[in-house]
Amino acid sequence: MNIYSLSEKYDKLAGAAVRHSMIQIKDNEQILIEECKEVLLFDENTIRLRLSFGTVTINGLDMQMRNYSERGAIIKGKLHSIGFDDNGKE
Repeated sequence: MNIYSLSEKYDKLAGAAVRHSMIQIKDNEQILIEECKEVLLFDENTIRLRLSFGTVTINGLDMQMRNYSERGAIIKGKLHSIGFDDNGKE
């Protein structure tokens, strides 16, 4: 087995690995979400993100998203509710 075929097999295995999202809530002012896949909706009152298990919707006032990447996002504002939907599951 050469290094190129080994590299291809590793890439396929790494892509197939199930990743979990971690969500941390700090009071009603900040949420840290890891493993974001896509921003589905963003406005000052609602943010909806696609995660590895489905979608998460965060509702509040003056919502701001900071440091968005595939690794995660920080959401700030006056948080009112958070909801989950597994219909968008990959």
